[in-house]
Amino acid sequence: MFFNFVKRNSNHARKENGVYFSSLIISIIAFYVILSLEEQDVMIYLKTIESDAVGRLLLLIPVLYGVSLFFVFFLVYFANKYQIELRRHEFGLYQMLGMKRRKLFLMLMGETFWNGLIALLIGIPISLFITEMISLGTSRVIGMGIIGHEFRISWKGLFLTIMGFISVQMMAVAIHCIKISKKEPLDLLRIQKEDKQKILSPVKSMVSLASGIALTFGAIFLCIAYGLSILYLREFDYKIFALILILGIIGTCSLFKGLGSFIGMWIKRKSSTSKGLFVFTGRQLQENVVSQWTSLSIASLLLLMSMVCLTYGLTTVFSSNHTLNRTADFTFRGSENVIVDALNTKEINPYVEQFYPMRIASTYSSDSENPDSTVSWSGLMNSIRKESDSDQKDVLLNNFNFHDTPYIISLSSYNDLLRTIKMPEIKLKDKEIAMYSDEDWSYAHPLLSKVLMTNPTIHLNENEYILQSKLYTKNVVADRAITLSYALIVPDEVFDSVVDHSYETTLFNMVLTSKLVDEKGLMQSMHQAEKLLDATNLEYDSYLSSMGRNLFYTVAGSYTTTYLGLMFLIIANTVLGIEFLMHQKSTNHRYYTLTKLGASVKSMCVSARIQIWLFFGLVIIVALCSSIFGVWSMLESFPKRINVQNDTSLIIVFILLFLAIEIMYIWIIQRKSDKEIKKLIDMK
Repeated sequence: MFFNFVKRNSNHARKENGVYFSSLIISIIAFYVILSLEEQDVMIYLKTIESDAVGRLLLLIPVLYGVSLFFVFFLVYFANKYQIELRRHEFGLYQMLGMKRRKLFLMLMGETFWNGLIALLIGIPISLFITEMISLGTSRVIGMGIIGHEFRISWKGLFLTIMGFISVQMMAVAIHCIKISKKEPLDLLRIQKEDKQKILSPVKSMVSLASGIALTFGAIFLCIAYGLSILYLREFDYKIFALILILGIIGTCSLFKGLGSFIGMWIKRKSSTSKGLFVFTGRQLQENVVSQWTSLSIASLLLLMSMVCLTYGLTTVFSSNHTLNRTADFTFRGSENVIVDALNTKEINPYVEQFYPMRIASTYSSDSENPDSTVSWSGLMNSIRKESDSDQKDVLLNNFNFHDTPYIISLSSYNDLLRTIKMPEIKLKDKEIAMYSDEDWSYAHPLLSKVLMTNPTIHLNENEYILQSKLYTKNVVADRAITLSYALIVPDEVFDSVVDHSYETTLFNMVLTSKLVDEKGLMQSMHQAEKLLDATNLEYDSYLSSMGRNLFYTVAGSYTTTYLGLMFLIIANTVLGIEFLMHQKSTNHRYYTLTKLGASVKSMCVSARIQIWLFFGLVIIVALCSSIFGVWSMLESFPKRINVQNDTSLIIVFILLFLAIEIMYIWIIQRKSDKEIKKLIDMK
């Protein structure tokens, strides 16, 4: 009997507050996805090649788990506060009819436990499905193939998700239950009046010292924070970051604290020409902002963090391409005869498709009669100086100013590399050479490519050469055997005449057979080849290590930031919705009074809908303005992880998706508001 009673109340609560229940399910999914990270294919793979880095990342998971529990507690506490306020009269009647306080406590705890159980039964299967899709997608991207995927359930993650979620729910509701159990039936049955707010007249509020200073200083602090983020956040100085954070928080809070007076002035100016419920709508909004400026400030800051985190995390996922610059699978260092003998064995030979030397040398010379063989970049630097002032221009001029003995690459070696990746070979004319730059130095590549189109000249050993118009960036080795910021690709005869062979570095690149990669996937093929090569004692670098680092950066950056962004988004919107509905509940007698004055239910619903648009809109607009500078600073701070030219469209898509989610939340709260107004009128 009692169980059926609890079950019926729980079902009713879920229908009444679908936004909150949906938020709980999303939180469960997010919980499990982050807690099961250790069991996903990508992390199991990364442990074999980046175990230390993965270990440090996994140490952050408990921290994220603890932070998430706090967020969910915050969400459950405020959501249940709204639900309990709606049911005060019901609880008072239960006590009047003889229900003991202990049984009332057990009833509320039972309803919470039942709703949590329903949320888990829905959320856990969805989270298992999503983690499987993530694992399958990752396996596809990194070359594991379906054959490398195994279905796994993280029992540890499942246990922590269930226990953490239930514990936080029960703890938050227990606090409310204790408060309710201390109240007398008369206190619960009494109609709750809205909180008294001291709202100044529109004229006085604009000239009042408190609100005027708050609004002005809020705008000033935000502008200072925006300027500092653009100018100095790129260096990521912790002191500057702390200053920006403090100014941003103070500015946002001050702005919302003083915003009520601005709304009051706007209402007075428009009231003489307004029609219908315009003034009522404006005054309701003004009272909402004045009384809840703290919640609005927190929600705006949470939405800002959500947009920055989601933009960075999702852009990292969609823009990352782990095989984009794959030119060689293995790079060997040592005697050519020893390497060739090892690769021709019957165990390793089936894995070899291409094998060629990569000749690289410095222009430095140890010949006392022939001093340092230098390169003069004067012609190239003069062309760079003609370009408009920019950070890229400063970077290039600074770099070439110190590169007087750059490395040079043999043309035949680099053409061998281009043939293996099915790209056109370099054809150099007489007195022409080409420019090479590693992709790790890609920040200034757009400007350098533009300058090369003018075919500037340089001097190599006092001979003048024309630079070809194309910039080459394909990595010369499999991983990090050598990293060249800038180098010159020269004909073999020039290479032999310029270099001091004591400074020549001869490496040997190997490419796996394409048939094997197609059958087993890149990662599986490389992993098997590595096992065989380890037995030969050859000194080599593997593309597998480079892929592992890139994957680690992607996982560490995208999983954690996307997870936090999602949590911030859920909390911010749920708090905004609940705060508005609670204020509407506390002022419900005003809507009843409007009906006595001749207002229709439709007009009151329209008024409430406008209030919701403006209530959410104020928060979203401030968060969007701040996010523009936040994302801008992020792009400047992580130029290697996010390419501005390629990822701008992605960022715009994610911002539009964010706005679509906000509109969906607004629509849901509007429907709930309409329902409450119609229910109120029907009850009256």
